[in-house]
Amino acid sequence: MITAASLVQRIASLANADAELAVRLRAAGIARSPFEFRSRQIGGAITALAASGTALAAIGARPLLGLAGALGVAAAVYGASEHLLGRSMASRQTQITEELPIVAEQTGMLLASGMSLTSALDAVARRGHGICAEGLERVGARVAGGAAVEVALAEWADDAGSAEIRRFVGVLTLHEDATDVAALVSDEARSARMEAHRRLIARIERRSEQVWIPVTVAALVPGCVLLAIPFSDALSGYAAL
Repeated sequence: MITAASLVQRIASLANADAELAVRLRAAGIARSPFEFRSRQIGGAITALAASGTALAAIGARPLLGLAGALGVAAAVYGASEHLLGRSMASRQTQITEELPIVAEQTGMLLASGMSLTSALDAVARRGHGICAEGLERVGARVAGGAAVEVALAEWADDAGSAEIRRFVGVLTLHEDATDVAALVSDEARSARMEAHRRLIARIERRSEQVWIPVTVAALVPGCVLLAIPFSDALSGYAAL
């Protein structure tokens, strides 16, 4: 029996799931609402379920086997959309990690030359062409619309979902309190560059491991075949005794 408390809890869990999905969509750079994403996801799964069920029925598959196969295809389609969302998030975070050191360095130099924070961010946005530049363009548009620069930067950090951008924004918001915010931004740029270098090394190491595994297998297979031939002959001779 469904009680009022359980119904409220269910609605709250669905709202939390939608809020989490909204954060993931923003981090992946996908301009869709959670409802639109789920609608397409479920619609694709239902279409795959119907198409696979029809195909299995046409080839004469047993009903239970056909149902299991159709459900498997629908689950695969549903999971594929989640996988693509995760890959989009990871790819976007990698681009942010690579772009942020340059953006931070340019911002620090412009602030050191005497520019205001808003002017420096606008100049960096005009010079850049990547994800960070697009985010700074939105910051400039929000500031031009009357929002405070701190609020616009915080919104950019939330949309990006990047820890590096949050740290960068945290330093920029000290521009009214710190006497030498340009030096702090330059320090953050060095930290971001070191983090990008660390991730690059880790990615190269992972790729080298992926290369060496098939190479090692390819090197071992011929030797295993050569060892198997006399072993097979010996077994044949033993069986003939």
